Amino acid sequence: MTDLFIRPFEPRDAPILTAIFIDSVRGGGARDYGLAQVEVWVSAAPSPQDFERRALKGGLIWVTVDGADQPLAYGLLERDGHLDHLYCRSDHIGTGLASALYDRLEQEARILGLTQLYTEASEAARRLFLRKGFVVTHRRDFALRGVAIHNYRMEKGL
Repeated sequence: MTDLFIRPFEPRDAPILTAIFIDSVRGGGARDYGLAQVEVWVSAAPSPQDFERRALKGGLIWVTVDGADQPLAYGLLERDGHLDHLYCRSDHIGTGLASALYDRLEQEARILGLTQLYTEASEAARRLFLRKGFVVTHRRDFALRGVAIHNYRMEKGL
């Protein structure tokens, strides 16, 4: 992971983060979910304005960028310990980029004095979070716009 940096979100990142979300779900989500599930997940993509609003409300958004300062991945940690997003471009899945970004988010959580992290993880994210010491509390089966889909509620004590 040479020439990669993790830095705080900047408003100019917002449109690229929306694109990363969509690319990650279509590229990575398709490994574990059906086409209808992937497309309904994509339909819930945050808008650039959503990222800006979340940052203004105190959400910590960290962005992994390349040497040209182009975003490759991002994570969103809420101040209550909710890890709401951890997405990377599909061409970087499996490279350790999301793992390094997670480590940075956990470091921020510790700086804030948080004692627990929690998330709702997809199948792929579940595998990463298990490696990072999270435990599954339960599988969540639900419908999104009429399409059955699932994820996992996970927690980690700090």
